[in-house]
Amino acid sequence: MMTTTLPPALRRALLAAVLAASSSVALADPLAYRVEIDTSAFAGAGFLDFAFIAGNSPAPGASAVLSNFSGAFGALESQEGNVSGSVPGTLTFGNSGAYNDWFHNVTLGGKFGFNIVFGGDFLNTAGNAGTTFGVGLLDYTGMSYLGNANGNVLQFELTPLNGGLPASITGSSYASIATISAVPEASEWMMLTGGLALIAFALRRRQPVTRA
Repeated sequence: MMTTTLPPALRRALLAAVLAASSSVALADPLAYRVEIDTSAFAGAGFLDFAFIAGNSPAPGASAVLSNFSGAFGALESQEGNVSGSVPGTLTFGNSGAYNDWFHNVTLGGKFGFNIVFGGDFLNTAGNAGTTFGVGLLDYTGMSYLGNANGNVLQFELTPLNGGLPASITGSSYASIATISAVPEASEWMMLTGGLALIAFALRRRQPVTRA
């Protein structure tokens, strides 16, 4: 009976590759997110208000693309500024308008969700003003906020390059009904699964081999 083992140097290289892949998924500033809003505590008609607004001084260009909608969406109530598309489908926001807004009828009582991907010049262009993407939940009048009486249930702050600081995206939930989770990019998944495949291969190589 003979057991095949990997040389120490190769084992260390495999471990380093997996750790690097894991760090990439955990630490990379993601551009894609999944948003969930649970309205089970409410009932009747309401609205979801999506707004993408740049700061007061000139802000580098930014975009937000929403897709994979889920939930009881009704008809569009109003839209304004640099936003196009449809729900369900894809919405594309730009920050070139003074106020870029999509106001949509919904039926409360269930969960709503969508994916959002950010991009644009703010990632590599210096500037002093950022752009905010916010989602508000309102009652049937369209005047009173639900979940957070002060406004949005969740918000993303897109901050451009500024001096020696890199661009960043910060997501915040202002209500227990709203959750934000990062969606790893395809390249990050490939790195992680590649590292795991190397480990699986190494483990198979270490299984005892019986010779006749």
